[in-house]
This record gives sequence, C-alpha cells and structure tokens, in this order.
Amino acid sequence: MTRHARIVDELGRLIVSGALGTERPIVPEELGRRFSASRTVVREALRVLESKGMVTARPRVGTWTRPPEHWDAIDPDVIAWRVAGPDRPRHMADLYELRLAIEPQAARMAAWHRRPDELAVLVATYGLMADAADLRAFQEADSAFHAALLRASGNPLIAQLHVPVVAALEEVPGDDVLAAHSLVVAMVLGKDADGAESASRRLLETVVPPLDHACRPSDHACRPSSHACRPSGHAGPACGIGELA
Repeated sequence: MTRHARIVDELGRLIVSGALGTERPIVPEELGRRFSASRTVVREALRVLESKGMVTARPRVGTWTRPPEHWDAIDPDVIAWRVAGPDRPRHMADLYELRLAIEPQAARMAAWHRRPDELAVLVATYGLMADAADLRAFQEADSAFHAALLRASGNPLIAQLHVPVVAALEEVPGDDVLAAHSLVVAMVLGKDADGAESASRRLLETVVPPLDHACRPSDHACRPSSHACRPSGHAGPACGIGELA
C-alpha cells in the first residue's frame, strides 16, 4: 500500500469511528504532522474522501467531515471501513436487508434469462465451494458464487451491487450451507423462477443471523431441501453444464 493509499485508509477509518467528527474542521497541517506527510499528499487523500462523500471542502470555510447519510454507501472502501467500524452490527444488518431485497429477485431473473456463460460460472463456483480445503478457499468461492448469481440476473445495475452483497458474506462451510447453495443452482438450472427466488431466500435465512422480522434457521420452513442438485462429481443429483442449454 502506498503512503497515499495508507493515509486515505486511515482517514476513512478515523471518520467512520467518529475520531474525525463533524463538530470541527479538518486541518490538513495537523494531519500532515500526524502522518508525517506533505500538505499536498494530505490534500490528495482528502480529495479521494470527498469523492466518496465523506468530507466536503469549500474556500474560506475549510474541510469538514460529512454525516454518514452523505457517504457513498456502496463504495468498496466505505463498506469495508463501516464493516470494521464500531457500528458493525448495524451496518451488517443493513447489508443483510439489501441482500434479502436483491438476491432472491436476482435468482428469479437468472432462472428467466438462463445466460449459459453466467450459469456455467455459477455451477463452477459452487463446485469450488464444495471442494474447498479451508475456510479462505470456501469464502473466496462463496464470494464468486454470489457475484455470479447477480450477474446471471442479466441486469447490469443488479450486477453492480455485488460489492455490498459480497461484503455481507459471513458464511462458513457446512452441509446445510452447501445444500442451500445447491438448491439455488438447481432451481435456476431447472428454469423454476419461483423456486429460485424461494431457494435464495431460504439460503439467506440459513446462513445469516436473522433480523427480528425474519424466520429463524431453526424453524422448519427455513431448512434447506436435502434434494438439491450438485455439480458432477459430488454427492447428490447432478447439475452438469449440459443442463444449461
């Protein structure tokens, strides 16, 4: 990470934590001393944060931190800082609500559109999840799976939401988790739009700690079906690439 990138990162975290609050202006000279950086480097970092909606700068007024409602909520850095910040539980709940609103509809649209290239990726990433040797490999494959599902919707605006969706993932390997993902793949490949939407919602209820309004994974209605398809070479009914046509 370059010095410029490091300063942007540290300033972003300070703003999210409240250490650089809205009650007083940001003084570039003070930040320069804090980070042992030139005024030019600090100002460049502040311009990056301004582009993310986190600060505002005006002549004769100075640079000020902006309230969270002005921040670019789907910027990858802003999401990362908020997920790592003191208000993590609330932000994760917000991200979960976004997933609940977006992913089931994306699964429905994927079953409608059935884009062979994206469906092949969906099947392949599920296979990587099933074969993952460790947690990191599983989570990387899981991120690719959910990004592929959004792309398979055929809607470029939905596909762009993969950043906050992936940021909200906290899934760990397990038979119930794999079965829930597998059911989504099976419904999409089977051209069952209603089933795909339902399976995606069930997946979310299986892998995410539920909010007050969501059913709990322990409830019978939230349990994933054990009859989900699996990519060739894995236990259970196959969902091979030949089904993509």
